[in-house]
Amino acid sequence: MKKLTILFSLLFSFNIVAQTHNAYSEADKTRTDIEVSVKDPESLIPALRLAAEQGDVEAQLKLGNMYKQGKGVEASDIRAVFWYKKAAEQGSVKAENNLAYMYQNGLGVTRDLAQSFAIFKLAADQNYPLSQYNLALMLKNGEGTKQNIPEAIKYFIKAGDQGVTDAYLNLGIMYFFGDGVKEDRMTAADWFSKAAKNSNNEAQYYLGLMSEHGDGLTQDYVAAIYFYTQAAEQGYIPAMYNLGIMYATGTGTKPDNVKAAKWFTKAAEAGSPDAQYNIGVMYDVGGGVEKSPQKAVEWYSKAAEQGSMDAQYNLGIKYLQGEGVEKNKNRAIYWFTKAADQGDADAKAYLDELLKK
Repeated sequence: MKKLTILFSLLFSFNIVAQTHNAYSEADKTRTDIEVSVKDPESLIPALRLAAEQGDVEAQLKLGNMYKQGKGVEASDIRAVFWYKKAAEQGSVKAENNLAYMYQNGLGVTRDLAQSFAIFKLAADQNYPLSQYNLALMLKNGEGTKQNIPEAIKYFIKAGDQGVTDAYLNLGIMYFFGDGVKEDRMTAADWFSKAAKNSNNEAQYYLGLMSEHGDGLTQDYVAAIYFYTQAAEQGYIPAMYNLGIMYATGTGTKPDNVKAAKWFTKAAEAGSPDAQYNIGVMYDVGGGVEKSPQKAVEWYSKAAEQGSMDAQYNLGIKYLQGEGVEKNKNRAIYWFTKAADQGDADAKAYLDELLKK
């Protein structure tokens, strides 16, 4: 089993983020302010409705939120929009923000990006930070308006200065990738640092990445571990995975397969196919965990189903040899075919040999 002979060589297979927003990023999503937290929402509805009908703006906003969330009432975007409009007409910036979101996404109304942009701007210019952030996203993406990067940056800064840390994160991402601006990793690091000070886990991840590779920051493996750990402890999956890599390879720390296995497991349980494959390897060879071919097969299966070529190959080997799973030639052929279709030469060689028999 070629792919199991040297564990550490396998663990270097992670990718530095190659897209403007990776699969785990929440940085490009507009935000609402609809959360209602009450113990018995249904009991509040009659009084809330009465107050809303009498023109109480806070009651109108809260009733709209409860219809949006389906708390105490049957969820209804149409009714939510009705009450958001009532509150917005009385100048509620929160209602304006939520109403703009509904127009942006076609919830309870016909989708209308121009109307969404106009309402976000109305609230943003009243200094409401979530609307400033949402407006910046629309300006950056040219959504509902002509793309305007300088205006987007202006509103991101306004929102960030009022505590919307994703605004600083977006600025960091823009400069990191040169998205609408000239690529500038040092400026990116400055914006990520601002977001990270407010515990933004994705910003912490980027600071870890930049510290690890000396990209925009001085290369510092200890700092990388620090930032990855901050992000990982807040549930950011790529940070969990990269932290596992650093412990497994002894980068910036003593090699520690137990800690590596801990972080790979957390990332694997959160759905990372690369982490699922790596923890599968660790169970296969007994690195940092008790050796268990059965658990190796379980994790290889999860990773293989998500398209991991190496996991598909190793799963083919397991079925061929009957290790950790009942021997099954047909299943071996199935997984070797999957891996071969992705270009794995070893899988193709096994497949050709099996199909001859």
